[in-house]
This record gives sequence, C-alpha cells and structure tokens, in this order.
Amino acid sequence: MDLDGLSLVCNGLGFDRDGAYHLHQFCLENMKDLQRFLRRDNPQTRDVFKQVCRFNTVAVDLVPIIEQHNDDRDLLVTAVKVLVFMTMPVDPMSDDIAQQIEYLWNLKASLTRKDAVAAMASLLEEPLEHLDR
Repeated sequence: MDLDGLSLVCNGLGFDRDGAYHLHQFCLENMKDLQRFLRRDNPQTRDVFKQVCRFNTVAVDLVPIIEQHNDDRDLLVTAVKVLVFMTMPVDPMSDDIAQQIEYLWNLKASLTRKDAVAAMASLLEEPLEHLDR
C-alpha cells in the first residue's frame, strides 16, 4: 500500500475552518483517487480501509462534504461511492475482523447525522419521481 499517496489523497480533500468545510482545489479528483485506492484494497488485509479509518476521513471530510457541499452533484455522488466501499460487509475470512467491525460501527455512527442522511437521500428524489406507478 502506498501510505504516502493515500495520506496525500485524504489530506487533499479539504479542511474545516470555524465549522465551515473548505474544499481543496482538486477535491473531486482526490476523492476519485480515494475510490481507486479502496477498489484495489486487498480483501484479506483491508489495509487501505483500516488506514482511512485511522485518518478518520469519513467523519472529518466526507460527512462535512456531503452535508455542506451537496449542491455539487458530482462531488456528492463520488462521496457516496467512497462510502459504499467503506461500509462493505466484513469478509469472515479477512484479518482483524473485530477491528474492522469496530471501524464500521464508528463509520456508521458518523453517517447518522441528519443532514448527511438527507443529502444522500436527495440523490434518490429525481429517479424515484420517474418510476411508473
């Protein structure tokens, strides 16, 4: 795993200043890189997943991005895609199952903020309007 590259990608999302989350210039590109890191993660060791959890990227970066920048649909969709990778079920044959479950509980707890859930649910609004009745 390229720990330096992963660290740069996670730190390149943005930062919080006085309760407002400010996006870095290449936030979307970095989020797509994070998605690639997670897609290529070893399912046995899940090193990328564990490191992203240690960085607390979901609570510190992704949730504020979802809550405060949900007007940018590409950014919101990409953040949700990253969350899908981060919340995948634990493989019973993988290493450190107890630690992975603890990380998942913490991730899910950070996602239960009402604004984050509402922003993610808004992605479904338009497709649901077009369903045949």
